[in-house]
Amino acid sequence: MKNKKLWYLIAGIVVILIICSLKIVNDYRERNLVDLITYKPAEFYSLGFIKNEVPEYKAYSWFTKDKEPADELMDFLSQYRVKKISEEEFNQGMFSVEKFEFTITHSKANPAIIFAYENVVHIVAGNYYEIENGPIDMEWITSFHAKYQGMMNDKFEDLYSLE
Repeated sequence: MKNKKLWYLIAGIVVILIICSLKIVNDYRERNLVDLITYKPAEFYSLGFIKNEVPEYKAYSWFTKDKEPADELMDFLSQYRVKKISEEEFNQGMFSVEKFEFTITHSKANPAIIFAYENVVHIVAGNYYEIENGPIDMEWITSFHAKYQGMMNDKFEDLYSLE
């Protein structure tokens, strides 16, 4: 009877170790960046975007309820593969001159908040990732930002102004 209990205990410990190992391997495998960003086109509400610095008294450089810029951004980011890294590794990689941030808000889901530099990405309430096939094309990001920069209209500017 004691041998049987000991065998079940050992078997249970082995199963738990295997499950934990598989979870760790899965967490640190290379993945597509957009698979980690919560973006539900059917529930899309808004996109707020910042390139480098937040304008004074504003929450975003520009803001839109138009889904097209979000689709375009997700399509662009889908080319990047990432691997999970520690916060310390992220902090070492975030000293590039250029950065961008964006928030995608959904009508029925939590927002996706992303801080990105050329070689690293932080998904808020998520984790830190290194771009494996990067760096991110910051010229494209600059063009994207310039293309949509005038999208924040007065109605939404008042809503997201910090004055």
